[in-house]
Amino acid sequence: MLIDGSYGEGGGQILRTSIALSAILGEDVEIINIRAKRRNPGLAAQHLWGIKLAGMMSNAKVSGLKVGSQRVVFSPNKIKGGEYRIDIGTAGSITLLLQTAIPIAIFADGRVILKITGGTDVSWSPPIDYYRYVLSYFLRRMGVKIDIEVIERGYYPEGGGKVKVEIEPAGLEGLSILKRCEMLGKMAYINMRGLPIHVVKRMSKVLREYKLFEDVGDEGRSKGCGLVILEEYSNTILAGDSLCKRGVPAEKVARIAVEKMEKERNSNSTVDVNMGDHLITFGSLAKGTTVYYVREVTEHIKTNAWVVQKFGKRVKVEKNKIEIQA
Repeated sequence: MLIDGSYGEGGGQILRTSIALSAILGEDVEIINIRAKRRNPGLAAQHLWGIKLAGMMSNAKVSGLKVGSQRVVFSPNKIKGGEYRIDIGTAGSITLLLQTAIPIAIFADGRVILKITGGTDVSWSPPIDYYRYVLSYFLRRMGVKIDIEVIERGYYPEGGGKVKVEIEPAGLEGLSILKRCEMLGKMAYINMRGLPIHVVKRMSKVLREYKLFEDVGDEGRSKGCGLVILEEYSNTILAGDSLCKRGVPAEKVARIAVEKMEKERNSNSTVDVNMGDHLITFGSLAKGTTVYYVREVTEHIKTNAWVVQKFGKRVKVEKNKIEIQA
């Protein structure tokens, strides 16, 4: 199958989803014009390691695997359980690598343990706590046994974060989320390494309505901070996140996450926009129908829907309602 990586938003999402579906469905794929619409097109280090990991897990033959390559051919075999270790070598995003690896692991012939070193909380990607508390919640509802452990945080530019993920193979079940139902609680997960404690205290003042959970340490290979806030309902979870940046007051960092949450709460969404993107991949591999509402249909969502449709899956987008069938 030929996939044009310049379609839609033309970023790494096309690559990640195409490689995952290729491995799971056992279908060879050739991806061209990789990240064609990015300032530095072609494979970056984190994309290279994501494909390497997918190749290890599915015993695939891969060509074009070098930094800067705009063409990759991926020919998978059987997906094997076992332990896999990857060191991205930079602050490259661990969660973006997991976007490819987790779906593949669900369809392995045995338990999969992933030990990954890189960036846990970095720009332009979901923070690791989003995967721990949001993605994992939805995957468990779809029948997946998954555990994500953060051993060490890794921030830009040093990286050095360490994450262990354990996944048991499972048959994915479709998920229907048409209503949020009753609100059960509000939580805020703050993480910080190597910065003054007053940073956390200042963020906490903005988050008075949330139950706080702090992962704070003085030591670590890298310094930084961030947060993920959740609103848990009896039928779903909504989330907002933010990352500390040099020169940005701690209070503003917290307010950015709160404002993201408010946008979700004030819409009729039943999952946040990030999860709306993720569930397209998992829903396309599940038995039955997966359906939910998003605040807006983003370019990421449109592009991911296009990719799974190339693999013969059905995605229907009607205003802000998304329906996926395998």
